[in-house]
Amino acid sequence: MNAEKLTILLDRLRSESHESEWLEFKESHYEPQVLGEYLSALANAACLADKSQGYLVFGVQDQTHAVVGTQFDPYTVKGKGNQDLLLWLTLGLQPNVGLEVYVLSHPKGKVVFFEIGPAWDRPVCFYGTSFIRVGSCTTELRKHPEKERAIWSRRTDWSGQVCEGATL
Repeated sequence: MNAEKLTILLDRLRSESHESEWLEFKESHYEPQVLGEYLSALANAACLADKSQGYLVFGVQDQTHAVVGTQFDPYTVKGKGNQDLLLWLTLGLQPNVGLEVYVLSHPKGKVVFFEIGPAWDRPVCFYGTSFIRVGSCTTELRKHPEKERAIWSRRTDWSGQVCEGATL
């Protein structure tokens, strides 16, 4: 995604009235494990909110949505076992719903976007545990069985649908 599109995305996300279960702003980075838990939670919450993506954005104040910049560099930080952070995160997220990372050089500082696809046929786990956002808190999904059931019920049986234009 180019700088112009990232700026438009940043402005759209910052225009949200507040953080939500599918959108989180941070000024600085977190421990790798916590970062993975956020991504699982955001993917599951995006599913429940019918959003096409969940976002974790570094370099933006959560209260004011002001761009403050960040020193966090996802390409140099390491995950557990000294593994590259992005590889470690991607390997831990199951099923793979798509994770993109973008860096924007904004006039007020660097902004890092983690964009994750929504869960679509089952909850997204991070190294075996699924998470969810409840308000502004991230917690294990198993503690919220109604939310877990709602994600599972989003599953569609593609074999029972009509495929327009299909031929033998």
